Amino acid sequence: MDQSITSMSEHHHIPYLVVLSYLIATMSAYASIVLARRVTFTRQSAKRIWLILGAGTLGIGIWSMHFIAMLSYQFPVAVYYNTLLVAISVVIAIVGCYFGYFIISVNHKSKTRFFLSGIIMGSGIASMHYVGMAALEAVVIVYNPVLFAISLVIAIAASWVAIWIGFLSPYARRAMSWKLKIIFSLIMAVAITGMHYTGMAAATFSSITNSGPFQDGLDTTRLAWFVAGVTLFIFALFFGSIILDRLWQKRELVQNTLLDSIADGIVITDQTGTILHANPSFRQLMGEVDSGQRFEKLQHYHPELTEQIRSNQNFHVAIHSLILEVKRRPIQEEALHHSLWFLRDMTEQIENEKQITYMAYHDSLTRLPNRHKLDATLANWFETKKTIGCIFLNVDRMKFANDTLGHQAGDQLLRQIAGRLETIISDKGFLARVGGDEFVVLLADGHAADCYHLAEACVSAMNEPLAIHGSQLAVSISAGTCVFPEDAANPNELLQFADLAMSESKRNGKNQVTAFTLELNDQYRRTLQIEEALSIAIDQDELHLVYQPKVAVGTGKVKGVEALLRWIHPVHGFISPAEFIPIAEEKGLIHKIGDWVLREACLQWGKWQRELEEPPMMAVNISPLQLAREDFLPGLLRILEETKMDPSFLELELTESASLGLAEKTNGRLSHLHDLGIQISLDDFGTGYSSFSNLKELPIDVLKIDRSFLHNLIGNPGQEAIVRSIIQLGHNLNLQVLMEGVEEKEQAEWLEKEGCNLIQGYYFAKPQVAADLERMLQGNAI
Repeated sequence: MDQSITSMSEHHHIPYLVVLSYLIATMSAYASIVLARRVTFTRQSAKRIWLILGAGTLGIGIWSMHFIAMLSYQFPVAVYYNTLLVAISVVIAIVGCYFGYFIISVNHKSKTRFFLSGIIMGSGIASMHYVGMAALEAVVIVYNPVLFAISLVIAIAASWVAIWIGFLSPYARRAMSWKLKIIFSLIMAVAITGMHYTGMAAATFSSITNSGPFQDGLDTTRLAWFVAGVTLFIFALFFGSIILDRLWQKRELVQNTLLDSIADGIVITDQTGTILHANPSFRQLMGEVDSGQRFEKLQHYHPELTEQIRSNQNFHVAIHSLILEVKRRPIQEEALHHSLWFLRDMTEQIENEKQITYMAYHDSLTRLPNRHKLDATLANWFETKKTIGCIFLNVDRMKFANDTLGHQAGDQLLRQIAGRLETIISDKGFLARVGGDEFVVLLADGHAADCYHLAEACVSAMNEPLAIHGSQLAVSISAGTCVFPEDAANPNELLQFADLAMSESKRNGKNQVTAFTLELNDQYRRTLQIEEALSIAIDQDELHLVYQPKVAVGTGKVKGVEALLRWIHPVHGFISPAEFIPIAEEKGLIHKIGDWVLREACLQWGKWQRELEEPPMMAVNISPLQLAREDFLPGLLRILEETKMDPSFLELELTESASLGLAEKTNGRLSHLHDLGIQISLDDFGTGYSSFSNLKELPIDVLKIDRSFLHNLIGNPGQEAIVRSIIQLGHNLNLQVLMEGVEEKEQAEWLEKEGCNLIQGYYFAKPQVAADLERMLQGNAI
């Protein structure tokens, strides 16, 4: 078909369509700014979605602006648009925008990427423009090279501006106000539309006549509807997604605010372990972390945690000197497979729990394991079928030390004793403090065979005096041993039998070791029976007093009597004071018994005072535990008042060993008693370690020599010299000297020759009940 070309020099634009094209360009520019921020601050998985959505919106928006502007151009002839080229042009716009933003999004700090992305995006926009121009049918277009080049430069420059504003400007690093976005959008729209109209100005159109119909192409009406529909749909989709994204961000903001306000460290990860959100507490515990970082950085500290993290177990981990408790809670909803991790600093709690556990299983005074730890250790050793040796240790006269020296000194004493025992035991066994003055040693297997010898070493370790408050104090311990399975069948028996053997050591004079035997078990049962019976002996009138005379040497006159306690049990018969007095002291019954003895002795003296011309001195033994009590002196004065006892006829006997540890306040009580006219007698002299300074400071009147010195006295020059020296010592201190336990005439004659003042013993009279003794007292002579 013949065709002819006619120049179209007369043409113009429809104003309202020009304005519409500018508005569409503005909206496209606004979309590009929002797109840049979404791409910059969105996670990797969502970034691809925003790149595709944003590139499609921006490309189609610029494409729509182009064809709206084309529709505003008034051709003198009807024109059509090639459908294929129209479609290709929109694809070019979308692809150009996508790759432009993609290149800069990978590393927006790279200048090379900045220039390259602008060139690609600008070239895509320009290509879209000229491919869209080529879609015109029934016209021939000739371009001015200069204006063509200028339009290309404008497209690239506009792309650089858009990329700079969205990725490189200071506004890209912080929130941009909507007003500023609109200003930037209006400026960018000028560049975008300027590129189009510059390209249009570069074109010269000529119509083709006799070219035939172009009904296969799009006419301007259908193109206008198509462009308008696509534009509205794309912009509605884009800005709708922005609105939904903002709503989601607000929801995330609320959630993150709640998470950030929790004291525990909280982190959200996806199914790959990548961190999606971490609150400030987590950063404080773990150091700075960024979104996208792998949560398995914990493995840097403990590689063995890999399996625990993968198996979703709760676990503890030590990081930066902290102990963290890590818990995982899965978040699964449709395709969502995230994890919520809680990290709690358990350092203080665990340390407190350790301290509580330590306190529960250790003695606060000596820091040794306590009874609870002992029981647990013993049970564990029994389960493992070990041979076990047990040493039960008890500090001799610890109650007396506490009552006389004070509890602070007693605590210091126990700490030093524990230190010495720890040195002896070392790693050979297990040492525990199980009571106020009781220690237990457990020995396993090979060391169990050395149980007795190690107990001897513990006893010997106390031979050297201990320094307490600047003074040297001699102490001793008693020990008992028992071995499983030889002697005991279970843990309770092992401890019980070792304790029983220790008690036997005390009964035999203390400061020694006793191994458990079956005979001791029988004695133990008797001890329990005595203890039970003793608690009711006074109420059952089973106790009574006997009296032994104290005779003046040479004259034979009875100067006084000593009240001695006797117990006849209806079942067990006579029970020796040597057996039940230690039990009374240990169980705290000595105070009740001591008060009863004092009252009975004073009442008997009152009877003698009424019946005799000259009543004798009444001597009563006082336990050091009685004297140490705060209520001893008031109780004694009350008894004296009730019984009308003359204090000048009362003599209190105190053992020498007890006087060694008397504290200053206890010495003060003795002085007070002495001021009341009560005489003080130092009993069992020679069995302790008294020095001249002790005797000089104590307010005593009578020195009572222990009966052990009479053994092999006659004809033994050494023994005679010792007793003679003691008698002379007493006289030099202006004290009366009494020898107890005299049973032979030769002993009495020798004592008379050496100037002993008083004699007491079976040679003159055995202890008697008051009625039998009255005849002797009436004659006032033996």
